[in-house]
Amino acid sequence: MLLLFFNGWGMDESLVKHLKIPKNTRLEVVNYPYKIQVPKEENIIPIGYSFGVYYLAKWITQAKLSFPKVIAINGTPEIIGSNGIFEKVFQTTYRELSKAILKKFFKNMGIDQTFRRPNKSIDELKAELKNLYNNYQPQPNVFTHALISENDRIISAKRQEKYFQAQNTKIKKINGGHFAFATLKNWRDIIDEF
Repeated sequence: MLLLFFNGWGMDESLVKHLKIPKNTRLEVVNYPYKIQVPKEENIIPIGYSFGVYYLAKWITQAKLSFPKVIAINGTPEIIGSNGIFEKVFQTTYRELSKAILKKFFKNMGIDQTFRRPNKSIDELKAELKNLYNNYQPQPNVFTHALISENDRIISAKRQEKYFQAQNTKIKKINGGHFAFATLKNWRDIIDEF
C-alpha cells in the first residue's frame, strides 16, 4: 500500500517523521510545488493536509483519477474563502509575513514537541502563498473522508464540517488544533480512523 501525503503550506517531510508507518506500506510525501507523477502502486490512499488538501484535489481532478478512499485533514478543496481561510486573512498573512508572524502562526497551529520547523525562509514561504493566490481556483470535492481537529485555529473546524457535510463526506472529529499530528501518532490512526 502507498500513502500519498500532500503536505501543508511551508512544510516538509519532518512534519510527519514521527508517525509510525504500518507494515507493507510505503509513504511518499509531496511538498510544494506539488509536482508528482501517478504512482505505479495499485493500492493508494491519497491524504491531504491543510493547503495540501487543495493541491491534492487539484491533482486528482486534473489527472482525472479516482481512488476508493481519499482523506482530507484540516483543509478543504476551497482553501481560500468561506470554506477555508478568509481572503482578507490570507492576504494579510502574505503581506505581513515575518519571523514574528510565523512564530504566532506555529503557535496557532497547536504544535507540540513532535513538530520540527521546516528549513524554509520567509521569502520561500511568501512565494508559496503568492503562487497559490495567483493560480487559485476552487476545486471540486474528491474526498471520501475528512479528519477535522475540533480546535483548529487556522481553518475553522465549523467551516470544514459545514463544507464536508454538504458534500456527503464522512467526517471524524479529533482532539487538538490544526497540527493534527500532535494527536495522531501512527498512519493507522488516519487511514483506519473511520
